[in-house]
Amino acid sequence: MNAPVGTSTFLVTGATNGIGKATALALARQGARVIIHGRHPNRLEETLTELRAATGNPALNSVCADFASLAQVAALAAELRREFPGLKVLINNAGLLTDHRQLSVDGFELTFAVNVLAPFLLTLGLLDTLRGNAPARIVNVASTALGGGRVDFSNLQLERGFEGWQAYANSKLMNVLLSNHLAAELAGSGVVSNALCPGLIDTNFFHTNTLFAGGVYERLRAGMRPPAKGALVPLYLATDPAAGESNGAFYVRQGRDGRHAVALDQDPALAAQLWAHCLDCVRRWLPVRH
Repeated sequence: MNAPVGTSTFLVTGATNGIGKATALALARQGARVIIHGRHPNRLEETLTELRAATGNPALNSVCADFASLAQVAALAAELRREFPGLKVLINNAGLLTDHRQLSVDGFELTFAVNVLAPFLLTLGLLDTLRGNAPARIVNVASTALGGGRVDFSNLQLERGFEGWQAYANSKLMNVLLSNHLAAELAGSGVVSNALCPGLIDTNFFHTNTLFAGGVYERLRAGMRPPAKGALVPLYLATDPAAGESNGAFYVRQGRDGRHAVALDQDPALAAQLWAHCLDCVRRWLPVRH
């Protein structure tokens, strides 16, 4: 990015464990101003203390919100606008994978609520701040699981035939569609929006539900990499000067520590339809100007 990392402010959602925590740690080590997000106050405080001790970086802060509540997401965006007007990089990392159908407090299927609507609402709530601090970046952590995803507006909440991995794959496809639609909207603004797959990373996704029980997790684990490796592509998109010239791309790992953009065959009309649908879902929680 044009400004040195150490003078820029980054927000990492879902930063109390896994890839988000590893990303925040790497940024803090570079001297960046980092805001970590989580949903458990005690875990947030523990993570903040750990990152400060590990890096000696005093410019670390935390914000708390449960992404299963869009009211909390809206309040989070308002807090960030007020308390951190210098925000330049938003890393949408928080997400979940569940083994059974659940509803958010707002009545949305939980995977769709947390993985899609929450980052969508947060991004919209911070757009004016990011535009005001351009050049700025939006980094959306997705997954190549999107290849198995579907956007079926007649069953978007998976009331029929719910399966946890399918819900996750659908949400990752939606993340990339929305990221690309936003990129087109932001063209020429100085703010870029890109998405990525971090690779197969050993996080709590794989041992907090039954989707990977019965030895599945153990079989997959040999091919997994630690969270620090999962942070490499998000860090590239968040900090590398070359990535500041990219907009509307999807990046995957390449080799040991590299990455490259891959072309996706996506329908802009579908992305626009999904954008409009998500906008309708979150409209009541948007800042008044929207």
